[in-house]
Amino acid sequence: MKKLYPLSLLLFNTTLILSLTACVSTNETKESGNGLAETQQVAYKEFIQQGDTLPIKMIVDVEGKQVNLADNNKRKLVILFATWCSDSNRALKALNQSPLLQDDNIEIIAIAREESLEQVIAWRDKHKINVPLAVDSDRSIYNKFAGGGIPRLITVTKDNNIIKMNLAEGNEQLSLIQW
Repeated sequence: MKKLYPLSLLLFNTTLILSLTACVSTNETKESGNGLAETQQVAYKEFIQQGDTLPIKMIVDVEGKQVNLADNNKRKLVILFATWCSDSNRALKALNQSPLLQDDNIEIIAIAREESLEQVIAWRDKHKINVPLAVDSDRSIYNKFAGGGIPRLITVTKDNNIIKMNLAEGNEQLSLIQW
């Protein structure tokens, strides 16, 4: 005999599965007064905006090398990501093949949120990523930028001012980079 599930249980299970497989959800599902789920757009808090000074000056990459983000001779691209996130993987694989990586006038660093050094190195080696990587194991760096959502692509002027921070979900993420 087939067991029928109530619609609300089916919607709950579907929402749970989708939320576990996505890197970030910009939608929030709530139950309406009639017992059906409604989807509402959620905006993540952002703590930096255009014109602000980049809130980090120096970071150590996974190889132990200091990366000077206060250098006034280079534009910067800071990526906040997670190795488990499909959008982050897509963005870093695209950047890995991009001419931006060979541009000596741009300092690039991708910072893994809430992951260990070992996890990030293993992920880098498995996916053959050449993008310089760093670790933010306690989210202290990420919390200077936003309250949620990855990957984030942050472009910065030579004078260390934020040009733009994009939540880079989906495809064609590198097209969001604006100088």
